[in-house]
Amino acid sequence: MRYIGNTLKRRMDMLEINAATLAEMTFMDECLIRNIINNKIPYEKIDKFDMALICNLLHCDEQYFAHPNIHNDFLDRVFDKEKDSNTSMKVKIKIRDFLSDFMFVNEVLSDEQKKNFICEK
Repeated sequence: MRYIGNTLKRRMDMLEINAATLAEMTFMDECLIRNIINNKIPYEKIDKFDMALICNLLHCDEQYFAHPNIHNDFLDRVFDKEKDSNTSMKVKIKIRDFLSDFMFVNEVLSDEQKKNFICEK
């Protein structure tokens, strides 16, 4: 069994999110969040939907927690820069969110265009 408490706590600290805030924003019980952080609940026992909510709020995907060697994502690279201020890091997080939303909208539009093309024939 794998535990993700240290990784989760590190990610939360990186984004200045505490257990109460994470619980509130994911609609999870704070006790459950604390149990995950304190390695009382193994990764395999965490509900997939809860994990998806946590990952969404922490700007990562499940692979970040599922595979311990994958900790070199966008935010890790950003936060490794000592010159960055908290403000610039928060702006970069917003840019990442925008890009993610933009990619989603493009994908939806692309799918819609494909449907229209098929219907026109």
